[in-house]
Amino acid sequence: MCAHSSSGVEITEKIGQKLYPFINTLCLEVIDFNQKSGISENASILFDRFYLLKSEFESLRNYEIKLVFPSVLKVFNTKDNPDDKPAINIVELQRLTQNKEKMILELVEEIEAEAEKIHLPKKHPIYQLLFVFQTSFVQEKKQWNAMLNGWGIGCACFVAAQKMDDISKN
Repeated sequence: MCAHSSSGVEITEKIGQKLYPFINTLCLEVIDFNQKSGISENASILFDRFYLLKSEFESLRNYEIKLVFPSVLKVFNTKDNPDDKPAINIVELQRLTQNKEKMILELVEEIEAEAEKIHLPKKHPIYQLLFVFQTSFVQEKKQWNAMLNGWGIGCACFVAAQKMDDISKN
């Protein structure tokens, strides 16, 4: 097994088993708060954007947990078993997830602007959700992407896996 394996497991667990469930809980708190307090008409745009954010987040979460993280971790196992390379392109997976991340952060900005525009009270749980996306989500995803980039350059397992992808394209 590759020496980078433990850092890969650590960050995928941190994102998939800690950060993502926490964000999901915050989304549920927003929904619960809105059901109890009722959504005013002037907040309908904000909550339409919120539900789109929730959907995009769930899509990213499922994509990473079910495909990206297992595929990346599988690359580390190719050191001892070169015939067990993932059949997908890690660079392409990273590009697709970064597009989803960008969309999520754009929605966060839109929601924040709309919340300010309609003078949503600061006690509303949507502000905590936005804060977590703007801080923890951004920080963890930057670290994840930096690690993937580093592995793509300096990890023999990743380099070998990408060479196999390049060969299979011809």
